[in-house]
Amino acid sequence: MAPQASPTASVGQPSSKSRLRSLELFAGGGGMALGLHAAGFQHSALIEIDSKACDTLRHNSRCWETRRIDNQAWVANAVMLQDVRHIELDAIESRDSLDLLAGGPPCQPFSLGGVHAGMNDTRNMFPAALDLVRRCKPKLVLFENVAGLLRKSFSPYFDYVEMQLRDPACIPRADETWAEHAQRLSDRFSRDCKPGYYVTRQLLNAADFGVPQIRKRVVLMAVRTDISDRPLPPITPTHSEAALYYSQFVTGDYWDRHNILAPPSPNITKAKSSPKQDDLLSSKLKPWQTVRDAIAGLPEPIDGIQSHDHLNHIGIPGARSYPGHTGSDIDLPSKTIKAGVHGVCGGEAMIRFHDGKLRYMTVRESARIQTFPDDYEFLGARSHAMRHIGNAVPVKLAKEIGLHMRFHSGM
Repeated sequence: MAPQASPTASVGQPSSKSRLRSLELFAGGGGMALGLHAAGFQHSALIEIDSKACDTLRHNSRCWETRRIDNQAWVANAVMLQDVRHIELDAIESRDSLDLLAGGPPCQPFSLGGVHAGMNDTRNMFPAALDLVRRCKPKLVLFENVAGLLRKSFSPYFDYVEMQLRDPACIPRADETWAEHAQRLSDRFSRDCKPGYYVTRQLLNAADFGVPQIRKRVVLMAVRTDISDRPLPPITPTHSEAALYYSQFVTGDYWDRHNILAPPSPNITKAKSSPKQDDLLSSKLKPWQTVRDAIAGLPEPIDGIQSHDHLNHIGIPGARSYPGHTGSDIDLPSKTIKAGVHGVCGGEAMIRFHDGKLRYMTVRESARIQTFPDDYEFLGARSHAMRHIGNAVPVKLAKEIGLHMRFHSGM
């Protein structure tokens, strides 16, 4: 039976001896990989089809072999440039004893910013990911994707994905539609067939877990039914909006910590009044982290000049505001950092100051918003770096999910 106490209180920072084996799909620039590594998972393979993302993964894994994060080297040859639909499992270490299969199937088919083709989009990789669940039979499964999957037009298909994860032994037939397969799965559940996995669905806001960004994502956390006798519980937030406003407008601790006066900003004044007074006074959670918190300690960027002391910290000229492109308030969490078209993100990657000035975030500042460590270097042009950052799972959020899944599965 799975334990019920707080994972962070008991698990903490896992030692190298307690590491579990994982396989990550759609690894991208490495946000989920970093977070799960910090939660005690050792990656047998990181599968990614984007060669530039693989370059960044390999480059940083070589750095980590020197720095020995958690006394455990991240082996560069774990990175595999490969299409998830054509993985040769014989080339993957521990493929028959995986503790975790994780990944964020490409979200463009379901993103609010996409063309909304959904399950009919050729980029829909849920079928490939579910096929690997069937082939590997991992003890735990983690899928992450955009909140757009919960929209009315897409939710039936996402329900179908969840049903397949619950009962992966019920394989889709070549001659049936997804809706027909979904009905067959539903019929099995109505006969009380024991599922292969217990599945927990949860909509998360990264800001609620200490990430300085409003980033809503839906996760599916699954545990094999021979490992646990119940589904994994939902993850409990550690940070809150009310606690941020309490520190800004009740105690003033926020401004004291940054050694500045509270600015008379209309945006902040409006934000101050949004939580109920009872929420402000009763919140026992930590404050949401803000853009100012995230970029603290970084020098003001100089346009076109690389910082001597901080990787990927080059000023970008030309920031301007127009409808839908207004920037992120420096004293609130950032808007969602996105990959954007061709890696050129929109106004969420601008900082809006209280005097009305705007400037683009550097790649390093955007990486901090996604909670990447400062020694993690993104290779190539800014457009490539921003695409990899925008597509990533925030490192801190991935770690929290990984610790939660380990603890409540008893692993």
